[in-house]
Amino acid sequence: MNFLNQKPLVAYIAYEPFGIEYLNSFLERYKKYPSGLDHDLLICFKQFKNKDLIENWKKKIEVPFIEFDDSNQPNDFDIGSYIRIAKIYSEKYILFLNTYTRPNSKNWLKIFANHYRPNSILGATASFSSISSQFLNFYYKQYSKFQQIRWGLKHLINVQLFPNPHIRTTGFFICARDLTELNFDISKLIKKIENIYFEGGRGGLSNKLKRKGFQLLLVNADNKVFEVSDWHKSDTFCLNNQEKLIFVDNRTEEYSNSDKKIKEKMTKFTWGKI
Repeated sequence: MNFLNQKPLVAYIAYEPFGIEYLNSFLERYKKYPSGLDHDLLICFKQFKNKDLIENWKKKIEVPFIEFDDSNQPNDFDIGSYIRIAKIYSEKYILFLNTYTRPNSKNWLKIFANHYRPNSILGATASFSSISSQFLNFYYKQYSKFQQIRWGLKHLINVQLFPNPHIRTTGFFICARDLTELNFDISKLIKKIENIYFEGGRGGLSNKLKRKGFQLLLVNADNKVFEVSDWHKSDTFCLNNQEKLIFVDNRTEEYSNSDKKIKEKMTKFTWGKI
């Protein structure tokens, strides 16, 4: 059942330090794959050095969009911009997309709308991973075991051990008011690690919503919705060949471009034994 009573907003972060190529790639796929649902597209211009550069990028955008100038804000990554957008558009249902994220299937927005329920958040990808468990199980071979034990114990204060179910923030759909009412301290987000905690931490987005009784839902390109216990059946992030991804991003591409041994390692640390 579709509970939406208005046009949703699609909010994409155009991050100048990464270059215009990511925006171009997003727009190419945005035009290639119809969303399936009437909506407004918002493009958030983040970390731009001057207004002229924004104007240059805007001239290359050939689709209607709402401009959101976030260039004067500190670099609090995607999450800071998400929260500021949600505060301005507090009555909207918003699909948030980070700089790396691009459509990978038709009807991508319609699928989110089809499966939205009150008191829920819907993700294009999700994970059971825990940065604490990754370090304590020596996932990062470039660091010594001593370093990993130390960092794993440090992160354990903020991130529970595996399994740690959470929606990945590269692409998620939520009522803006539900996000703003969580009252996150944006000032902390200038640290990259705080953005990791926002996504999968004990006090992060998914866990705060779960404590309020929200459902954490995952959708895939087959127009199917999965509750947490069935996320591993979705054929999305780090699962099989990721055939059912609604969106692709840098991490889904990392998996796709890895050899079999690395894929198995990524799947193990994302999902455990399936």
